[in-house]
Amino acid sequence: MKELLNNKYFKYGSLLFILVFGLILIDRNNRRKQIYEILDVSFDLHDIEYGSKISAKDLVKTRIGELKIEDELDPYQIGDQILRYTVSKTEERYKQNVERTFEITVRVEDTNKPIIELEEENVSVYKNSDYDPKDNVSHVYDIVDGNIEDYEILTDLDLGKAGEYEVKVKATDKNGLSSEKTFTVNVRNRAVSGSEGYNIIYAYLTNTYGYNKAAACGILANMRYESNFNPDIGDYYYGLCQWGGNRQNNLFSYCSANGLDAASIEGQLAYLDHELSSSYSNVKNYLLNTENTSSGAWNAADYFCRNFEGAASSEGRGDLAASYFES
Repeated sequence: MKELLNNKYFKYGSLLFILVFGLILIDRNNRRKQIYEILDVSFDLHDIEYGSKISAKDLVKTRIGELKIEDELDPYQIGDQILRYTVSKTEERYKQNVERTFEITVRVEDTNKPIIELEEENVSVYKNSDYDPKDNVSHVYDIVDGNIEDYEILTDLDLGKAGEYEVKVKATDKNGLSSEKTFTVNVRNRAVSGSEGYNIIYAYLTNTYGYNKAAACGILANMRYESNFNPDIGDYYYGLCQWGGNRQNNLFSYCSANGLDAASIEGQLAYLDHELSSSYSNVKNYLLNTENTSSGAWNAADYFCRNFEGAASSEGRGDLAASYFES
């Protein structure tokens, strides 16, 4: 009987122990669950600019619990990055540490294109010079990675032919972003000396266009006053005869259409002949019938000035033409 009682108490004791232990485990787990559900982290989520000074910690808006950052943000790595954050809290009754981990995905993007700085928007150089378009590029760089040395120059620039050319500078950064900037290069003929220009023009007027010496001297005297025989001079008024307004526009259009250099003696004399053969045919007829004498040269210069150049005064031009004829 005694053994039975002892066995009975043992069983009841065991059952009571199991019950109490189970209640403790339930209470422990409930308390752990309550804390787990309280633990939280909220984030200020947005795209991260490449190279910015933002850390993984800076993305945390609020938190409940002690924060541990598992992964650090790399602002120099383009694309998506998964970051893990762990928050923890110690449950007081059972001294158990409760942790909860959160994951977020952030994207690092590069939106800043390379910066290209030029010395000038418009560059003028002489024909056959050794000009290098890179001389006009002052700085090419990325605001994060610094200087970009390997950039492209895209152009059909021909330093052997006068004209206006577009030069494009293209730069690409390490993340593949590109930017472009353009400038204009105006290739110009070198200025000719007065005597050099005089001789070239005289030869064209007499050999190519058929004027006698007097008529040629009359034209040359006007060109001496207008441009000193330099074809590439002037702005609002331009060239050997200082064409202006629509006549200047027509000069460039005519030369472009006929494959001529509008800044050259040859191109401008061809356009001069075009005008004299069309809108100013009366001037051409007069010149072709000019008396080949000193006085004829004087008259040719005066007539050309008043009827072709349209200058305010022809004073001195006739005397200069006569002196050319007599020399």
